[in-house]
Amino acid sequence: MANGQYFESLLSISVYCDSLSGISGDDREEDPVVADLVTAGRILFTSRQASHVVTPGRICIRDTKASWEFYCEPATRVRVVTIPRHLVFSRAASPGSVTGSYLADVSTPEVRFLLNFLEAVEKSRDDLHRSASAQALAADACTALFSGMLFDQRASAIQDHPNATVTAARNFIEKNLGSTRLSPAMVAQNVGVSLRTLQRSFSDADDTVMAFVRRRRLQSAHAELRRLGGTARISEIAARWQFADASHFIRNFKATYGSTPASYLRNLGGRGTAE
Repeated sequence: MANGQYFESLLSISVYCDSLSGISGDDREEDPVVADLVTAGRILFTSRQASHVVTPGRICIRDTKASWEFYCEPATRVRVVTIPRHLVFSRAASPGSVTGSYLADVSTPEVRFLLNFLEAVEKSRDDLHRSASAQALAADACTALFSGMLFDQRASAIQDHPNATVTAARNFIEKNLGSTRLSPAMVAQNVGVSLRTLQRSFSDADDTVMAFVRRRRLQSAHAELRRLGGTARISEIAARWQFADASHFIRNFKATYGSTPASYLRNLGGRGTAE
């Protein structure tokens, strides 16, 4: 179910959908730049270079020349805005200065400005439909906003604040702990900084990206073990949290918690198996 408006080259619609999956983009220059602002539910976008989980109160802007797989949870509500790709990229200083996607909270000043602009467009729809020049101005303004968010000023701003980089990286890692593809390069791409900047930011916090990932995976496995108790299967938990095998999980668990998972379960009054 969708409703909205289209004029000049700007499309703005509100969409409600049940569980839905598909592919957005087909490697064509005419594929648009798309913004998805989620107000309920959740959307997962995945491409060869990045993966984004868009939850309520967040916006994701994507260049759909690259194909993105997507999955919408049931009862998802999203505001979708599209602009032709060539208009957005024509404003880039160089092709390398634009990232393929942008993820942010609605509290971000740029996103608040975009939302205020779209609200003004909605209120002025009658005037816009009567004036081709007004439509062109509105489309041009939206194009400038999209390109400004995709340009690498965003990365520069994050690089100036190492703590913000670490916070953003940890938030992304938390949402992707179970992914087999999770890596420092993937985190850097989604946060919008270079791999070197990401690693330096974690080093300043006396940590490394993968050390944080391993700690959080082990903590998540520990929490699942407690929750399942006697019904827990250690090999399944190890696989779910991306340990190489059950033996690797057992060694890490014992080093951190002082006992093997099986002994830990017995102490809880349950029983487990390493099979």
